[in-house]
Amino acid sequence: MTATDAEARVSWRRWRGEYADKQQALSATDAAFSETQATFNMIDLETVGPASEAAALVAAIRAMHEADNEPAGVWEEFTRLRQEFIAAAREHLKAH
Repeated sequence: MTATDAEARVSWRRWRGEYADKQQALSATDAAFSETQATFNMIDLETVGPASEAAALVAAIRAMHEADNEPAGVWEEFTRLRQEFIAAAREHLKAH
């Protein structure tokens, strides 16, 4: 969750013009992307628990990076997918 939240914040900051230039925004995106991908790979490779929910959340974040402006409803969708991932992860962890 920490990695996905950090990556989503990069888009939020970019849409609000908080980066000095496009290169700084790209560097922040690359760093956040790498962290999320490393974390997601552990879930994806093991295909355990909330793998499909994690994939949907990551896909939503990656779509954020493609938008030049903040899409309507993007944070509501991100929040919904984040909550679905958390619920699936909790359910999975109950068995352990």
